[in-house]
Amino acid sequence: MKEYRESLARRRWWILAAAMLSFFSVGTTFFVVPALVGELISRFGISHFQVGLLMGAIAIPAIFLSIPLGSEVDRRPLRRGGETALGIMLCGAVLFALAPNFSLLLLGRFCFGLGGLLLNLLLARLLSEAFAGRELSLAMGCFMAVYPAAMIVVFLTHPLLSAGLGWRGELLLLAGLVLISWPLYRMALPPDYRGEGGREERPGFISLLSPSMVGLSLSWMFFFAAFAAVLTFGGEWVGGEQGLKIVTLIMWVSLVASPISGALMGSRRGIRYWLSGGMALFALMLLLMASGGAPVSAIMVAIGICAALVPTASYALPARVVDAGRIGLAFGIMTACSNLGTLIGPSAAGALRDQTGSWTWPWAGLSGILILGMVASMMIREKTEHARAE
Repeated sequence: MKEYRESLARRRWWILAAAMLSFFSVGTTFFVVPALVGELISRFGISHFQVGLLMGAIAIPAIFLSIPLGSEVDRRPLRRGGETALGIMLCGAVLFALAPNFSLLLLGRFCFGLGGLLLNLLLARLLSEAFAGRELSLAMGCFMAVYPAAMIVVFLTHPLLSAGLGWRGELLLLAGLVLISWPLYRMALPPDYRGEGGREERPGFISLLSPSMVGLSLSWMFFFAAFAAVLTFGGEWVGGEQGLKIVTLIMWVSLVASPISGALMGSRRGIRYWLSGGMALFALMLLLMASGGAPVSAIMVAIGICAALVPTASYALPARVVDAGRIGLAFGIMTACSNLGTLIGPSAAGALRDQTGSWTWPWAGLSGILILGMVASMMIREKTEHARAE
């Protein structure tokens, strides 16, 4: 097993490149639905609610399967598991591109979401084992930058691709990204470990609920509740034709700031303070949104910084708070929490908006949730010694 971990470390930059391309293929297919809303409604005669189901179908496997799949990720070979995930993603992407009716569209999104969930858990564990110290934070920063990059690329290229290839051609091209990721992933990883490690007893879900893991999971869930609400309703709050464009400042800033924040985070203890600081800044920005006390663009830029700090720190922390054999399960718990937050946050904010007729209470309430998340993050205690020395 030691030799296998050393092999991962030697290949770590190739592994990071394969992980980023694989995760980019997840992000592009995820974000293509908002770009195709009009096309899907006109072609299939579906409602906006059904479009919302297509968008959310990817998250359904994550809510129910993240924890059991996270536990399995700790037991299964990394290379074979990643190839399985990419295969499921490819099937789902092709089915979605060629589907003749809404039911098969929904099934394609669900299959893609299942493969994407498995791949995300595997990549998180893989990077946590391949990198250590300051390099781990940098790797997670680069990895976290992929998702906003995927959204930006899809939104910018959609008009050109749709005009030249048609909407189905565009979807098949995005499915091709999964196909390209497959051989790179296989080449980057060493052959799967064949030793006795898979026979050892693995800790269960309950045994992982240490104060550190509880604090990390709660802060991650509360962050996603607020972040999803801002992305969902931020354009309406800004108002006007430029509303959505102004909100995309969040993603542009996050794209640039994620690798930088990863490089700045130290190789020793203290990453939880970056997490707490990002939560505190986000809470302050939401209070300013509730009161209208600052320029909108400045608020979006600040939230973009938070969107770089919090995910990068959160993904770097499991390797510092749990044992190596539990990392997959730890990311499974975090993924379940983030998807619960994504489900609850926008719904609660929308309900408050309907009841009050104002955005003051939704933003103020989410600010309070983030303060609770900041308090929860203070429960995190990093291990005094982390993995491999730089």
